[in-house]
Amino acid sequence: MNRTDPSPRSAAQRILDSVSLRYLIAILSTAAFMVWQAGDAVRAGEDLRGLMLFWTASVTLGWLQMILIARGVRASFGAGNWPGWALLLASAFLGAVPLTFQVRWLMETIVAPDAGLPAPWATYLNVVVINTVFSVIQYVLIERWPVLGTEQPDVVPDASPDPGPTLPTVGMLRRRPDGLTGVIRYLQMEDHYLRVHTDSGDGLVLHRMSDAVEDLAGCEGLQVHRSWWVSRAAVAETLLENRKRSLVATDGTVIPVGRSFEKSLRAAGWF
Repeated sequence: MNRTDPSPRSAAQRILDSVSLRYLIAILSTAAFMVWQAGDAVRAGEDLRGLMLFWTASVTLGWLQMILIARGVRASFGAGNWPGWALLLASAFLGAVPLTFQVRWLMETIVAPDAGLPAPWATYLNVVVINTVFSVIQYVLIERWPVLGTEQPDVVPDASPDPGPTLPTVGMLRRRPDGLTGVIRYLQMEDHYLRVHTDSGDGLVLHRMSDAVEDLAGCEGLQVHRSWWVSRAAVAETLLENRKRSLVATDGTVIPVGRSFEKSLRAAGWF
């Protein structure tokens, strides 16, 4: 797929839009900060390599678990029923339970401090504080979750010119990538995230396909695959090869058509 963006900020914008890169930067920055904070311990005779290994392992393990714990909390509590700050605190306190045991094991195995380990409750409180910082970064900077509101914030009118009442625009989505505007060509699921492709570029957002399809109900477009939604105006041609149908978008992207969606597409006159 070829996408051309003449803007000199396009490379930086793609980094900002990449959830994986934002997680990687956060993990490395946090681990480096914790090693720097251990400067006094290093001068006191602690093994620098052991501390680096300990914090890198702890931070990486903590981030991976907090991602799963945060999603589990949202699913269990109901992301649309509680404000983001309540879910953030629940993730921090609940996530500290398993992480307390893991941190104590890592400290005893890798660092092995001469003074021994602190009391379990002290370790738990320390982990809660670190988890809260992790959760704030995860919610606000990485996943861009609405901390003061719920999963469905008020829709802000899209700043791009309105091309018509039936064309899908980014402003119709309850959740959308920061800074992205324009007319939607197609939507593509990537793991738990939705990549929104528009005539102005693309970006990732934490949003379910079923919710996005509901947001765009009434627009000239259909879900053509469990992982794809396509605007009718973005379809250049249809293909049929070995009894498998696909759509070719105006930007050259080949989009698969799921067999369960063929009936609705045929009824809509797409082929």
